[in-house]
Amino acid sequence: MRKFLISLIVLTAILFNIPAGAAELDPQKQAELMEKIKKLEQQISELTALKLKKQTLPAKRDQCMKVVGVEGYCNCVVEKLPASVDYRQFVSVLLTPAKELGYDAMTAEQKRDIDQALIVWAKCVDYKGPKGAGFIDGLMNRETLF
Repeated sequence: MRKFLISLIVLTAILFNIPAGAAELDPQKQAELMEKIKKLEQQISELTALKLKKQTLPAKRDQCMKVVGVEGYCNCVVEKLPASVDYRQFVSVLLTPAKELGYDAMTAEQKRDIDQALIVWAKCVDYKGPKGAGFIDGLMNRETLF
């Protein structure tokens, strides 16, 4: 949170120090300034995501513990799930065939969250079935896990 505030202060300082006509800057300085702004925006985005994840961890852990009640498993899942996926959605992803989820029509970000949820399951569960070559690829190309 402190880094977030520092980033905002630095960004504000940079923006208020820009001359009224940005064209007054030489192209090299203008490019450097734009690069700094992009880096600050990226840092702000990362800090916002981290803050969201920290806020959602207790709720996700509570959902998992109500259903599964295995602390080690729940901690693993909760810490690895994308911030935008809660435990209920995680279970739904695991149980719903890809076609029913509408995976093919999803945005790249949504697909990434679905893919990450499947990977989290594979990493956290004590799966007793075969884990041969292509195990993760098999998960990604599944109709349903169960």
